Amino acid sequence: LPTIHAIPFQIKQLFINLISNALKYSKEGVQLQISIASEKIMDKEVLDNKIINKEDYYKIAVTDNGIGFNQEYAEKIFLLFKRLETDPKYSGTGIGLAICSRIVDNHKGFIKAEGETDVGSIFSIFFPKGDLL
Repeated sequence: LPTIHAIPFQIKQLFINLISNALKYSKEGVQLQISIASEKIMDKEVLDNKIINKEDYYKIAVTDNGIGFNQEYAEKIFLLFKRLETDPKYSGTGIGLAICSRIVDNHKGFIKAEGETDVGSIFSIFFPKGDLL
């Protein structure tokens, strides 16, 4: 993983929340797999009409093979108190991913979610290179 300029407590909380979600939304009877890896930014990625390039940002991907989600809800999962899963077997308040989004914003970065129902989720976090805090 890259070395980033960050507030340690917040980065710890970011990864705790992402890993906790992967654990919480794992598939019953399937061994959970969670991966945290640095990935190369291919050419230029666009997120919220902003161009993210490899010269200015690092990319860290947190991937799991859990229950996933429908991609049409990818933006909503970062809103406060928005839960996609209403089944009572999945506890939660809907603030974990909102906190993740806020932490990444505090570090002048970006976060995006990709999911596929019954396949898993990928949370891509883009941190700026250099000291922007």
